Amino acid sequence: MAGDNDAKAAAGFSAVAAIAAALALAKKVQAPGGELVIPKEFWDLIIAIAASGGTIDNSIQEVIQKLTKLSINVQGWPPNVRRIRTFAIVCAVVGQTYQGGQMTIPSGMSLLIKASPLNGVGSLIYVAPTAADSTNPNSSYPLVPNEPVSYAIQDADQIYVSTNIAGSTAIFSAEQET
Repeated sequence: MAGDNDAKAAAGFSAVAAIAAALALAKKVQAPGGELVIPKEFWDLIIAIAASGGTIDNSIQEVIQKLTKLSINVQGWPPNVRRIRTFAIVCAVVGQTYQGGQMTIPSGMSLLIKASPLNGVGSLIYVAPTAADSTNPNSSYPLVPNEPVSYAIQDADQIYVSTNIAGSTAIFSAEQET
């Protein structure tokens, strides 16, 4: 087969290239009197390459057979989706908890929560996984106006928000499958 011959030729050229590189390197190693010194390790390498010449054909065939049987399963980026969904929660009362709406997040995608850029100066949106935590500044994630945070969760209703200034808005957005 032409492919087998190409693989054999490539292996032969690789061995020749390795020997040529090693010889070029060895020429740089000179004894103090100017005489060429070739290290024992170099000769051991040359002997190993020469001795394996008869088995290179078999090794190449074995590698090719194993590669053809190899199936690669790569979990890369999630596939693109056709649409997004966005909703806003207006935190009308300071210190009151508001639960994110029911919105399923596709596997491999994230929910983005952003404090509205129109929120007042000094306003904070507190983001947390429980109602109690969202009203506690020590156990929630505060967002200043126009600041986003994303979470790889399954549903937006797993998030709770509150605010320190009445009328501040939290915006939820995520990609959606069909």
